[in-house]
Amino acid sequence: MLHIITPLYRFNLLEQVYNSILMNDDIIWHISKSNKREELDYDFLKKDKRIKLYNIDCDDNEVYKKRNVVFDNIKDGYFCFLDDDTIFHENMYIKYLECVEDNFKGMLVGEQIGKNGKLGLIASKPVCGRIDTGNVISHYKCLTECKWPKEHIPGVNQKDFLFWNSVYEFYGKKCGIWNQPISYYNKLS
Repeated sequence: MLHIITPLYRFNLLEQVYNSILMNDDIIWHISKSNKREELDYDFLKKDKRIKLYNIDCDDNEVYKKRNVVFDNIKDGYFCFLDDDTIFHENMYIKYLECVEDNFKGMLVGEQIGKNGKLGLIASKPVCGRIDTGNVISHYKCLTECKWPKEHIPGVNQKDFLFWNSVYEFYGKKCGIWNQPISYYNKLS
């Protein structure tokens, strides 16, 4: 399974995000939202059995809680993040299939297409300021120990880096690199 994780904040973009996700049966889309927000009333949420919706007891800006609850529910396959202001890139699915075929146990970083249409830089390991939530696919096993950070570490202001660095360490610094795009950056914002 490919588990796509979306901590929801921008409700108005949800249908566009949904329409970008391939309709394959081996994809599960995990959407987590604050239970303090209004209920979602989209037909596709009721009809598409691949979607798991989580109403989390948290404030809307507590993204770490939204992500960590989903982590606790992923027990197989691979996972990636799809922010609620972007669309799914089909290369993410292609890399997922390759990971399955190769029985890859680690994380794989790909390039990201920016708002300007240019490819973003990637590094051979997580580097603060050069890794984004959405340009990585990983085997699920790390989620038993790696959690989304609640706070920044002084001097390190990117939670994306803190999380992916913990995954990198979990897998013994095993990090595949793919010099092709696997995600968009804030495509809808």
